[in-house]
Amino acid sequence: MTRLNKENIIPREALLRKIVDPNNGDLLDNGLVLWFPHPHSFTGEDSVELHVHGGIAVVSSIISALQKLPGFRIAEAGEFTKRAYLAGKLDATEVEGLADLLRAETETQRRQAIRQATGELAELYNKWRTSILTCMAHLEAYVDFGEDQDIGHEVLSSLQYAIQSLKSEVGSHLNDNRRGERLRNGVRVAIIGEPNVGKSSLINILSRRNVAIVSPYAGTTRDILEISLDIGGYPIVLCDTAGLRHSVDPVENEGLRRAREAASTADLVIIVMDISTGPAKLLQLSTKEMARLECERLNLSFNAEGNYLVLLNKLDLTSSSVSINQSGVSALSCKTGQGLEEFLVDLEKKLAELCANPMQEAPLITSSRQRHHVQVAFRHLEKFLDIIEQQGDLALAGEQLRRSAKQIGSITARGKIDTEEMLDVLFRSFCIGK
Repeated sequence: MTRLNKENIIPREALLRKIVDPNNGDLLDNGLVLWFPHPHSFTGEDSVELHVHGGIAVVSSIISALQKLPGFRIAEAGEFTKRAYLAGKLDATEVEGLADLLRAETETQRRQAIRQATGELAELYNKWRTSILTCMAHLEAYVDFGEDQDIGHEVLSSLQYAIQSLKSEVGSHLNDNRRGERLRNGVRVAIIGEPNVGKSSLINILSRRNVAIVSPYAGTTRDILEISLDIGGYPIVLCDTAGLRHSVDPVENEGLRRAREAASTADLVIIVMDISTGPAKLLQLSTKEMARLECERLNLSFNAEGNYLVLLNKLDLTSSSVSINQSGVSALSCKTGQGLEEFLVDLEKKLAELCANPMQEAPLITSSRQRHHVQVAFRHLEKFLDIIEQQGDLALAGEQLRRSAKQIGSITARGKIDTEEMLDVLFRSFCIGK
């Protein structure tokens, strides 16, 4: 199609060429051609890239011309990444990171995804796996060669210390409040309150469009209305819910049940109150105490470990000035916009607490798959330490290390422990047979 032979092309150098139909020679476009010989390509295979103009007709004509070539077919979804993975160009965490990068909708999501896609998370897990393999090698050396090679009992103490340190590091990694996963999937935020306090008005003002029906009649919102937003670079899934009240209407009661369920499963609950009806007198209380009292009044379950913001709406209907000193409580008017900037500052602070900061923190767990393997690996490290402390069977202790290493390796799809790999560590550490 470009009338070039790969022997005459300099690898990885862009060439401007005419791209023609291979059958009739019709000119399809002028574009750039790049040749990537294996193994120095994304997939590890011989690859050619055509950089052409992006018009629909141009792209369609080039694909149609390519289909005339023998053996050509359209790639399946994700096939190039799959081939790169199978060729060892990417590990499983890098594949997940690349997928997250393609789906990223906010800046912080992009930052987290690019760190994972470029191997920072894999580097952490590979370091842990190498540490476990080293400890396995030392343990096997102690069991098999201790007497012959004069390997002292201090080896066990050093192993115990090394695994204890690693266990602490893995435990801290697990104790992350799922911030990496929240950033990846979006923070679920439920807006809760009585009817007509301004919940639907709030979701409209935050989304900057009328996504929810607003009316003076109670019970307008019955089902859960969800919308995805970018607040200060953090992704949120904002849920507008039915106003909480007593009702005999079975349809509205179903909406009330769903509202309570949304509040119980949300990462963050925004409790909206009408400031013109007197809640300003509660301002001397803490945010959690205000949230608890309002939840009790609305017959809503309160979680002492949960995350709450209190929003006093309808600021335009009160004549007295409102002084707010505690973090997590804001006053605004959804009608005039007064106080909106202050509320957004509070909201962004809370989102920053709930999500990871990709620029300042070590790589975090971003998927339930990763978390599962790390949790199982952690339990095997605990079992190893229990066996050592109880002076148990060292062969069983070694098996716990092997299983832990396998779980860590499974995160990056390096779960199988190669005997040669372990022996390399063994000989390098102890020079047995020298």
